[in-house]
Amino acid sequence: MKDIDWKILQVLYQKKSITKAAGALYMTQPALTKRLRQIEREWNVEIVRRNSRGVEFTEDGRYLVERSNIMLDFLSEIEEHFSEKRLTKEVLRLGVPNSFAKLHMPQLLKAYTEQENQMQIKTVSNSSDMLMKAVIDGSLDMGIICGDFPYLGESICLFEEDLFVVTPKGVKLDDIEHIPLIRSFFNPMVKLLIDQWWKNHFGSMPHETHYVPHFDIAIEMAANGLGCTFVFGDGWKIDEEKLQLLPVYDKKGMPVQRKIWLNIAEQCHKSQNCMEFADFVRRFYHKV
Repeated sequence: MKDIDWKILQVLYQKKSITKAAGALYMTQPALTKRLRQIEREWNVEIVRRNSRGVEFTEDGRYLVERSNIMLDFLSEIEEHFSEKRLTKEVLRLGVPNSFAKLHMPQLLKAYTEQENQMQIKTVSNSSDMLMKAVIDGSLDMGIICGDFPYLGESICLFEEDLFVVTPKGVKLDDIEHIPLIRSFFNPMVKLLIDQWWKNHFGSMPHETHYVPHFDIAIEMAANGLGCTFVFGDGWKIDEEKLQLLPVYDKKGMPVQRKIWLNIAEQCHKSQNCMEFADFVRRFYHKV
């Protein structure tokens, strides 16, 4: 059994619900069910039975739960023993784009600190193209990459983000052709994507009047009537009395999207802590 299996048994026994237990462990329900089936195959026993109220542990299941408390205490003692010998935690150099750092990084780090906290995470903020170079040359251990940059190493697709245009309240998507575009700092692939969409939709390239380094600055400028701007994701804070988020669609009526990847540098495979962090991020975004 893996270490996480003992934790699964303990949490599931407390929650009495696969849905609630999966949420507490940052796993999908299918992933948690798969681990349960693996435990049952390993010991050739039935652990839980489903009922209308959730799950009920069998006698064998309750026995494993009792042993899980002992195993987790034992593992904790071992960790405490060796942690005393460590003067500092291993450092993970993680590259993050500004938009990810703003919208997603706080929740991810909070969950990691509460659940694992084996490494000191040192974040480096830059555009995805520059982060890709740093992952390839080894100056970063991992990089959160926005868009489909070519990479021959290990990659995990975390989620997809829809493209939105931030406009003054009441403006229709077809009307933004005549509104100045506030361009925040996009990586080259995103800039190309937006330019193509604009050209396909309006037949010309966008007329830009302002360049700013960050999305939140561009949003504030739009709120002051200086134009419109593009953002990925709907988690940005906007003044809803002045602004609106309009989803952007392609010619087939499909949302314009980009993928968010975790790219892992080669040196990470030599560190168990690094790979456990990657596994945690995978579970956090339900990509098990």
